[in-house]
Amino acid sequence: MAHAILRGANGRRHEVDFADAEITVEIFFGEDTVEIVMESPHDLAPSDKRRFALMNVPRDLFDSAFGEAARRSKDERPAVLKSKG
Repeated sequence: MAHAILRGANGRRHEVDFADAEITVEIFFGEDTVEIVMESPHDLAPSDKRRFALMNVPRDLFDSAFGEAARRSKDERPAVLKSKG
């Protein structure tokens, strides 16, 4: 069951719950950022109401987190990586 939760700068929580809907996940790699898009292409809602989540991550943080995840076992807690800026 896919879902995305984020908290904005104003402290408000936003959640996208895809439930059992079919989803697509696309990842685009740029020089400076990695963009991850999750969406429900067959959602019956009007196009401006379809469920989706979009995340842009600085490339250096994504690469570091991905490398850390590859090095640790599945039973360990995830690493926390912080932006240098």
